[in-house]
Amino acid sequence: MPLPAVPSVELHVLAGEYVIARLSPAAEVPAALLSAAAPGGFISVTRTPQELSIVCPAALAPADAQIDGTWAAVYASGPMPFGLTGVVASLVAPLSAAGCPVFVVSTFDGDLLMVPSPQYEQARGLLRTAGHTLR
Repeated sequence: MPLPAVPSVELHVLAGEYVIARLSPAAEVPAALLSAAAPGGFISVTRTPQELSIVCPAALAPADAQIDGTWAAVYASGPMPFGLTGVVASLVAPLSAAGCPVFVVSTFDGDLLMVPSPQYEQARGLLRTAGHTLR
């Protein structure tokens, strides 16, 4: 069954490069990441029973973490109603079809879509072709 149509999404390009860091589940969150004085950009901290996962600007990567990246990021900001379906699928589907890896983090107001930095220009083109706007 086809997915319902999702209106085009306005994506805001986030400056700089990001990494995805993995620490042990018992690790403390690095204080520099939680400081209000931390440089701009996006920071996400998620703890599961298996890991402490952090998405942050590459310059703030914890030294003792397993690091994947660098990644480029765009933010589909809202607020978007929680009942709106298909937003993430509309962003991921054209990239997936082209073999472009993605990493997604959702927040209360929107969704952050990350692609490996070397594939960023390709991803921008694919997202535009799919009807999305990049700012």
